[in-house]
Amino acid sequence: MGIIHDYFIAALSNPNQPVPGGGSAAAYAGSVGLALLEKIVRLEMRRYPDASEPSLWKDLLKQVSALSESLYRLRDEDGKSYLFLAETKALGKTEKEIGAALKQAIECPIKILEQVHKALRCVSVAAEQCKRHLLSDLQVVCELLGAAGRGAYYISMANLRSITDPVSKADYQIKLTKLHDRTCELIEEAESIFHNKNS
Repeated sequence: MGIIHDYFIAALSNPNQPVPGGGSAAAYAGSVGLALLEKIVRLEMRRYPDASEPSLWKDLLKQVSALSESLYRLRDEDGKSYLFLAETKALGKTEKEIGAALKQAIECPIKILEQVHKALRCVSVAAEQCKRHLLSDLQVVCELLGAAGRGAYYISMANLRSITDPVSKADYQIKLTKLHDRTCELIEEAESIFHNKNS
């Protein structure tokens, strides 16, 4: 096995560590996509003199930076919510307390999904304006973000199975279905732009 330089990847592959897990991995995948998107945005900004950089790219850079910070926080938050849930169950807490911990474990991946949606909208904006030779890199960004969104959806759905309150369960089910459908729509929108610009 090769040397793993990234501490997060090393922790993720360690079977003796309960965290990070799937939700954190989803957030990490999104962060990788955003890092590449930031590179694309910065490359586009170089095409203009400092005094006349279009606000579109400046605004995109701010959005991408904020989204990166958010996913970084959520990566850690997901692990904490999992540990809190495991501890709550192990201590034999009440059903209400376990239910509250479960909701945290469901809502953190939902937050990841919501950030992925914002990032996918940035991809579409960048795709409309960037040079054609950068489209293949943007397609990689789109794939990484899509994987992050689907992964977060699966983690939320897995935790949802343990919810005993039928009303809360139904509400989360509806919300997650809408979020998942929206992820697919945003990916299709970006892919349509890629196709049109590559034609």
